[in-house]
Amino acid sequence: MTVELPLVERFRAGDAIGWRAREPVDVGRFCSAAAALAAALPRKRHVLNLCEDRLSFMLGFAAAMIARQVSLLPSSKAPGAVLDLFASHSDVYCLADSADVPSSLAAVMVPPFPRSSRALEVPRFPADRVALIAYTSGSTGRPQPHPQTWGSLVADARALGKQLGLTEGRACSVVGTVPPQHIYGMETTVMLPMQNGMSVHSGRPLLPGALAVALADTPGERWLVSTPTHLRACIAEGVHMPPLGGVLSATMPLATDLALEVERRWSAPVHEIYGCTEGGALALRRPARGEGWRVRDGMRLRQAGAEVWVEGGHLAQPLRIPDRVKVLSETQFKLLGRPEDMAKIAGKRASIEALNRELSRVPGVEDGMFFDPGTAPRGESRLAAVVVAPGVEPEAILRVLRERIDPAFLPRPLIVADTLPRTATGKVARADLLALLEAAQARNRDLA
Repeated sequence: MTVELPLVERFRAGDAIGWRAREPVDVGRFCSAAAALAAALPRKRHVLNLCEDRLSFMLGFAAAMIARQVSLLPSSKAPGAVLDLFASHSDVYCLADSADVPSSLAAVMVPPFPRSSRALEVPRFPADRVALIAYTSGSTGRPQPHPQTWGSLVADARALGKQLGLTEGRACSVVGTVPPQHIYGMETTVMLPMQNGMSVHSGRPLLPGALAVALADTPGERWLVSTPTHLRACIAEGVHMPPLGGVLSATMPLATDLALEVERRWSAPVHEIYGCTEGGALALRRPARGEGWRVRDGMRLRQAGAEVWVEGGHLAQPLRIPDRVKVLSETQFKLLGRPEDMAKIAGKRASIEALNRELSRVPGVEDGMFFDPGTAPRGESRLAAVVVAPGVEPEAILRVLRERIDPAFLPRPLIVADTLPRTATGKVARADLLALLEAAQARNRDLA
């Protein structure tokens, strides 16, 4: 017997599923608009959903499910990545809510929500149907596809809501600074609210002031879904935030001192998610209370030699954890870093993540990152770093670093930049770091 699960859960007729410019979109309007859009979509197998507005993205995703289409989540919205993904599927079309798509792609535009709705009719879908395909960043080659079934997405969202204490009957809303196309954004700003009766702010505010306004415009218990980069910017600007129910952070390690400062200023718990494109959210922790991670409810860890596997919960099959971890128990672990995180110089070892933390503590440094440019002999490393520190001389930064890290790991060179080329989720591609290094070396040659 096929199990079917609803598009939305824990909503009553008239409840708002989203807010746009302070105007509510009730769940009945959403479901009827999704059915209408589904009937008008091209009869294709795959849809590349590039909608910027979160409610438009949700509408397109819901319509695709009704039309039995699989949504593709690109690893990047850069034109080249979008075109490559489009070209790799023969039966695909593009869904958008603006003209900001590659000119060679014909896009179906998501229409406005109707002013009124019919009685609430919630569609249901087979749990084993593939709902989306998420793609890895391709840092080690071409982006790799990872299908997710509707059943796994629903199970993940409901379990996450329970673990965060989102009990039924409490009005909650979500504001996200991350794009819905990223698996973290998909889980927390699309599936989590749809399966836990939460409303969603339609925008993706990035500037601290705009984020504070967006939070103030949403009713009920407010939850912020963000990244360490955005959280650090908000703390640096000292923007006053309205009362929050909680903060979720992911995509890169969240420093304990930053988590403590966010909790102190905003009087809200900060939860960090550990996950990957292949399996979504795998573990949670509250950095202000300790560095250990606990796997999601219903999951357990299994060690096989040097490899650590996680199984259960929303995972259809065991998944090897891609990072270096120390297993503390069947449900707890300590994250040691990524395989490529460890630098070895002159027989000494250091974590690049730890070096980044020390760099961020230097007075005047707003952003920065160590990396291995790959110019040292095989088996060794020679680190460089890019730093954003207006008005601070590079030698002053190096002087502080000499007091905090082993001299072998001092960056050679230290590159000063106006900004780091971070993606929408706060990450920086290695190719972009190498481009900054090459540009700096070219400037030095010209001055010589």
